[in-house]
Amino acid sequence: MGIFLFISGQEIIFALLIALLLFGSKEIPRLARTFGKGMKEFKRATDDIKQEFENSTPEVMEDFKDIKSNLTKDANDIKRNLTKDASHIKKNLTRDADKIVKGVKKNMDLD
Repeated sequence: MGIFLFISGQEIIFALLIALLLFGSKEIPRLARTFGKGMKEFKRATDDIKQEFENSTPEVMEDFKDIKSNLTKDANDIKRNLTKDASHIKKNLTRDADKIVKGVKKNMDLD
């Protein structure tokens, strides 16, 4: 319907005259019926696609929830492992630093 907003009355009359000259007065009602049937089929097909999409949406949403759950679990596992590794590295560095400090203090006491 929105396309007709840009068509003036003169253009519509001109198009109807051209259709009348090309197809004749007897063919125009048949063409209009055919066009109407085509539009009805198009609308039905559009409604079918819309209905199919709406019916499959819950399944898609469930898949997204599963994916989100798996990603969250994997991210938490990675975070836990990184925290554990960082804690282990910190413990080793602290131990090594303490050894170095003890060694330096021991060397300073010898002098």
